[in-house]
Amino acid sequence: MKKKPFIALAASAAMAAGLLAGCGGTGKTAQESSGAASAETPAAEAADGEAQTLTLWLPPFAGTDGEITDLDFWTEKAAAFEAENNCKVSIEITPWDGYEEKYLTGSTSDDGPDVGYLYMEMFYDYINNGMIADVDSYFTDEEKANYKYYSLGNIQGGQYGLPFVVGNPRVLIANMDILGEAGIDKVPATWEELETVGKAILEKCDGVSPLMQDWGNPHYGSLNEIYWPFFWGAGASIVDEEGNLTIDTKEGLEATEYLMKLKEEGIIPASATSNDDSLTSFKNGEAAMIYCATSNALKIDGVNWDYAPVIKGPAGDQSKTFVAADCLVMFEKCQNKELAAKLMKYLSSAEVMADFHKRVSQQPAITEDDSYTGENNKFDDMFANYSDNMQSLPVFANASGMYDSLFKNLQSMMLGEMEPAAVLSETTTYYNENLK
Repeated sequence: MKKKPFIALAASAAMAAGLLAGCGGTGKTAQESSGAASAETPAAEAADGEAQTLTLWLPPFAGTDGEITDLDFWTEKAAAFEAENNCKVSIEITPWDGYEEKYLTGSTSDDGPDVGYLYMEMFYDYINNGMIADVDSYFTDEEKANYKYYSLGNIQGGQYGLPFVVGNPRVLIANMDILGEAGIDKVPATWEELETVGKAILEKCDGVSPLMQDWGNPHYGSLNEIYWPFFWGAGASIVDEEGNLTIDTKEGLEATEYLMKLKEEGIIPASATSNDDSLTSFKNGEAAMIYCATSNALKIDGVNWDYAPVIKGPAGDQSKTFVAADCLVMFEKCQNKELAAKLMKYLSSAEVMADFHKRVSQQPAITEDDSYTGENNKFDDMFANYSDNMQSLPVFANASGMYDSLFKNLQSMMLGEMEPAAVLSETTTYYNENLK
């Protein structure tokens, strides 16, 4: 594999499920949002004029059993910024469930964020409707050069995002003790090997699901683990260069039929249609293999696991797996864009992110001056040698609607209610007639 800095992603970003989240609102402070007793910060006590409030929305990354919550971490970090800039930072941790709807609701009032966090599917409509700001002019050439993935935020002709969480490729991990019981000594690296290993586990390991998947998850985000690695492994593409949907192809069908075959053979268990937490199944020894984000894999204790960076399908060495390229964004209605840009720089600084990666979520460093490498070097080879096999989601109109439709149809297929060809053709028809 060609060696180069981690992640050579296709130009990526995608549409939004909503419109702008309003900016400049006073909102609640972090303490008030959490229900805890409020405490005055140095910024709130500033005497040189009234302190301005910046509203910041971020998603959750800390595990429920972690030593610190997301809100506590960002409140701790915001205190220094508030003191230095005579401002208040009102923080809200927005749950993944209903994330896009929350941003949509924010667009109808002044209670949305000044600075927010968008994943790739959400970008298109926000940009298309002029709702988020091009932040390029707020960064010097030196600052831009310090961001390893700055160009990934250049979307539809503008720097609408500041890459913030870049990485977390989805990999196949396997319980090597279970595989050993089945007479297997390595993680499968091809479709054929995956099927062979799955059959061996079915034969020799009673009560263990060979490959668990989250087909019972209500959100299409599960496609990142349970579908796109196979779809891209077949050499399929979601859209063409003009943004036309291209899932209904020979390659797309081959991937979809392969997944259905794994289900029919019992390699993906029938219980997968109601499962929404394959990671727990893996930790409990109920599943031999799962796809998961590298950051989640590093949280697994007490299991002798190994991984394969990419499962090669018909596309061979061109097979790909999903990787995130999520960004901080500034909303156009923000009344103090200079201050908001300063907050974005602070949140993404080596000082803050090294601590975030250590205490909240292990992920690759996003700036050149961040020396954080993680406490576990298990994925170093993948980061160094498989960047060409990592791909984020593409830019096209109303992607969230398409993904949601595709996911529901795939769920129906896994329940035996639709054929693979119908999944792709009906999703394409629905998208072209109702969403494009």
